[in-house]
Amino acid sequence: MTRISEARARELGILPPKKGSKIMPKNMPTVQWDARLIPGGVWLQIPQVPPSLNVWSKWHWAKQQMHKQELTDAISGLVMAMRLPRYRLAKVQVIICFPVRRVRDPSDNYNQKFLMDALVAGGILEDDRGEWVQVMVPKLEVDRERPRTEVFVWKNN
Repeated sequence: MTRISEARARELGILPPKKGSKIMPKNMPTVQWDARLIPGGVWLQIPQVPPSLNVWSKWHWAKQQMHKQELTDAISGLVMAMRLPRYRLAKVQVIICFPVRRVRDPSDNYNQKFLMDALVAGGILEDDRGEWVQVMVPKLEVDRERPRTEVFVWKNN
C-alpha cells in the first residue's frame, strides 16, 4: 500500500485546498473528495451521486468492480491523508444530494452496497456485518449547485 502526504493528496485533487489558499487547480469541480473528524466520528464527502439499483444492476460485472475500486481507492487515500480512525462498532448515515428534485425511493433504490464495501476496504470500518454496523436509511436531499454524497460514520458503543 502506498502512502501519500496530505499536501500530495491536495495536489491530486483528492482533498480540497486548505482554507485561505489562493492556489486553486484548474477545472476543479465545486465538490471535492473530503473528510473530517467530527465529534464522535468521521464525515466523508463524495463528489458524486451514487448510481441507483436500477442503474448499477444493469452494468457489466467489470464496470461494477471498477466503480467499487474507484470508491475504495479514494476512501483509502482520505484515510491515509487525514489519518482517519477505524471503527468496529459503528452507525452509518448517508445523505445524497441530487441535482434535481424527483420522487425517489431511498430504502430500496439507493442501497449502499458499493459504499459499505468501499468503507470496509478503505479502512474506515472493520467489517460491515449487521451485528457491528447499523446502517440507516439514506436521506435524500436536493442541491442543484453541489450534487454530492455525504457519509457520517459514528462510533457506536
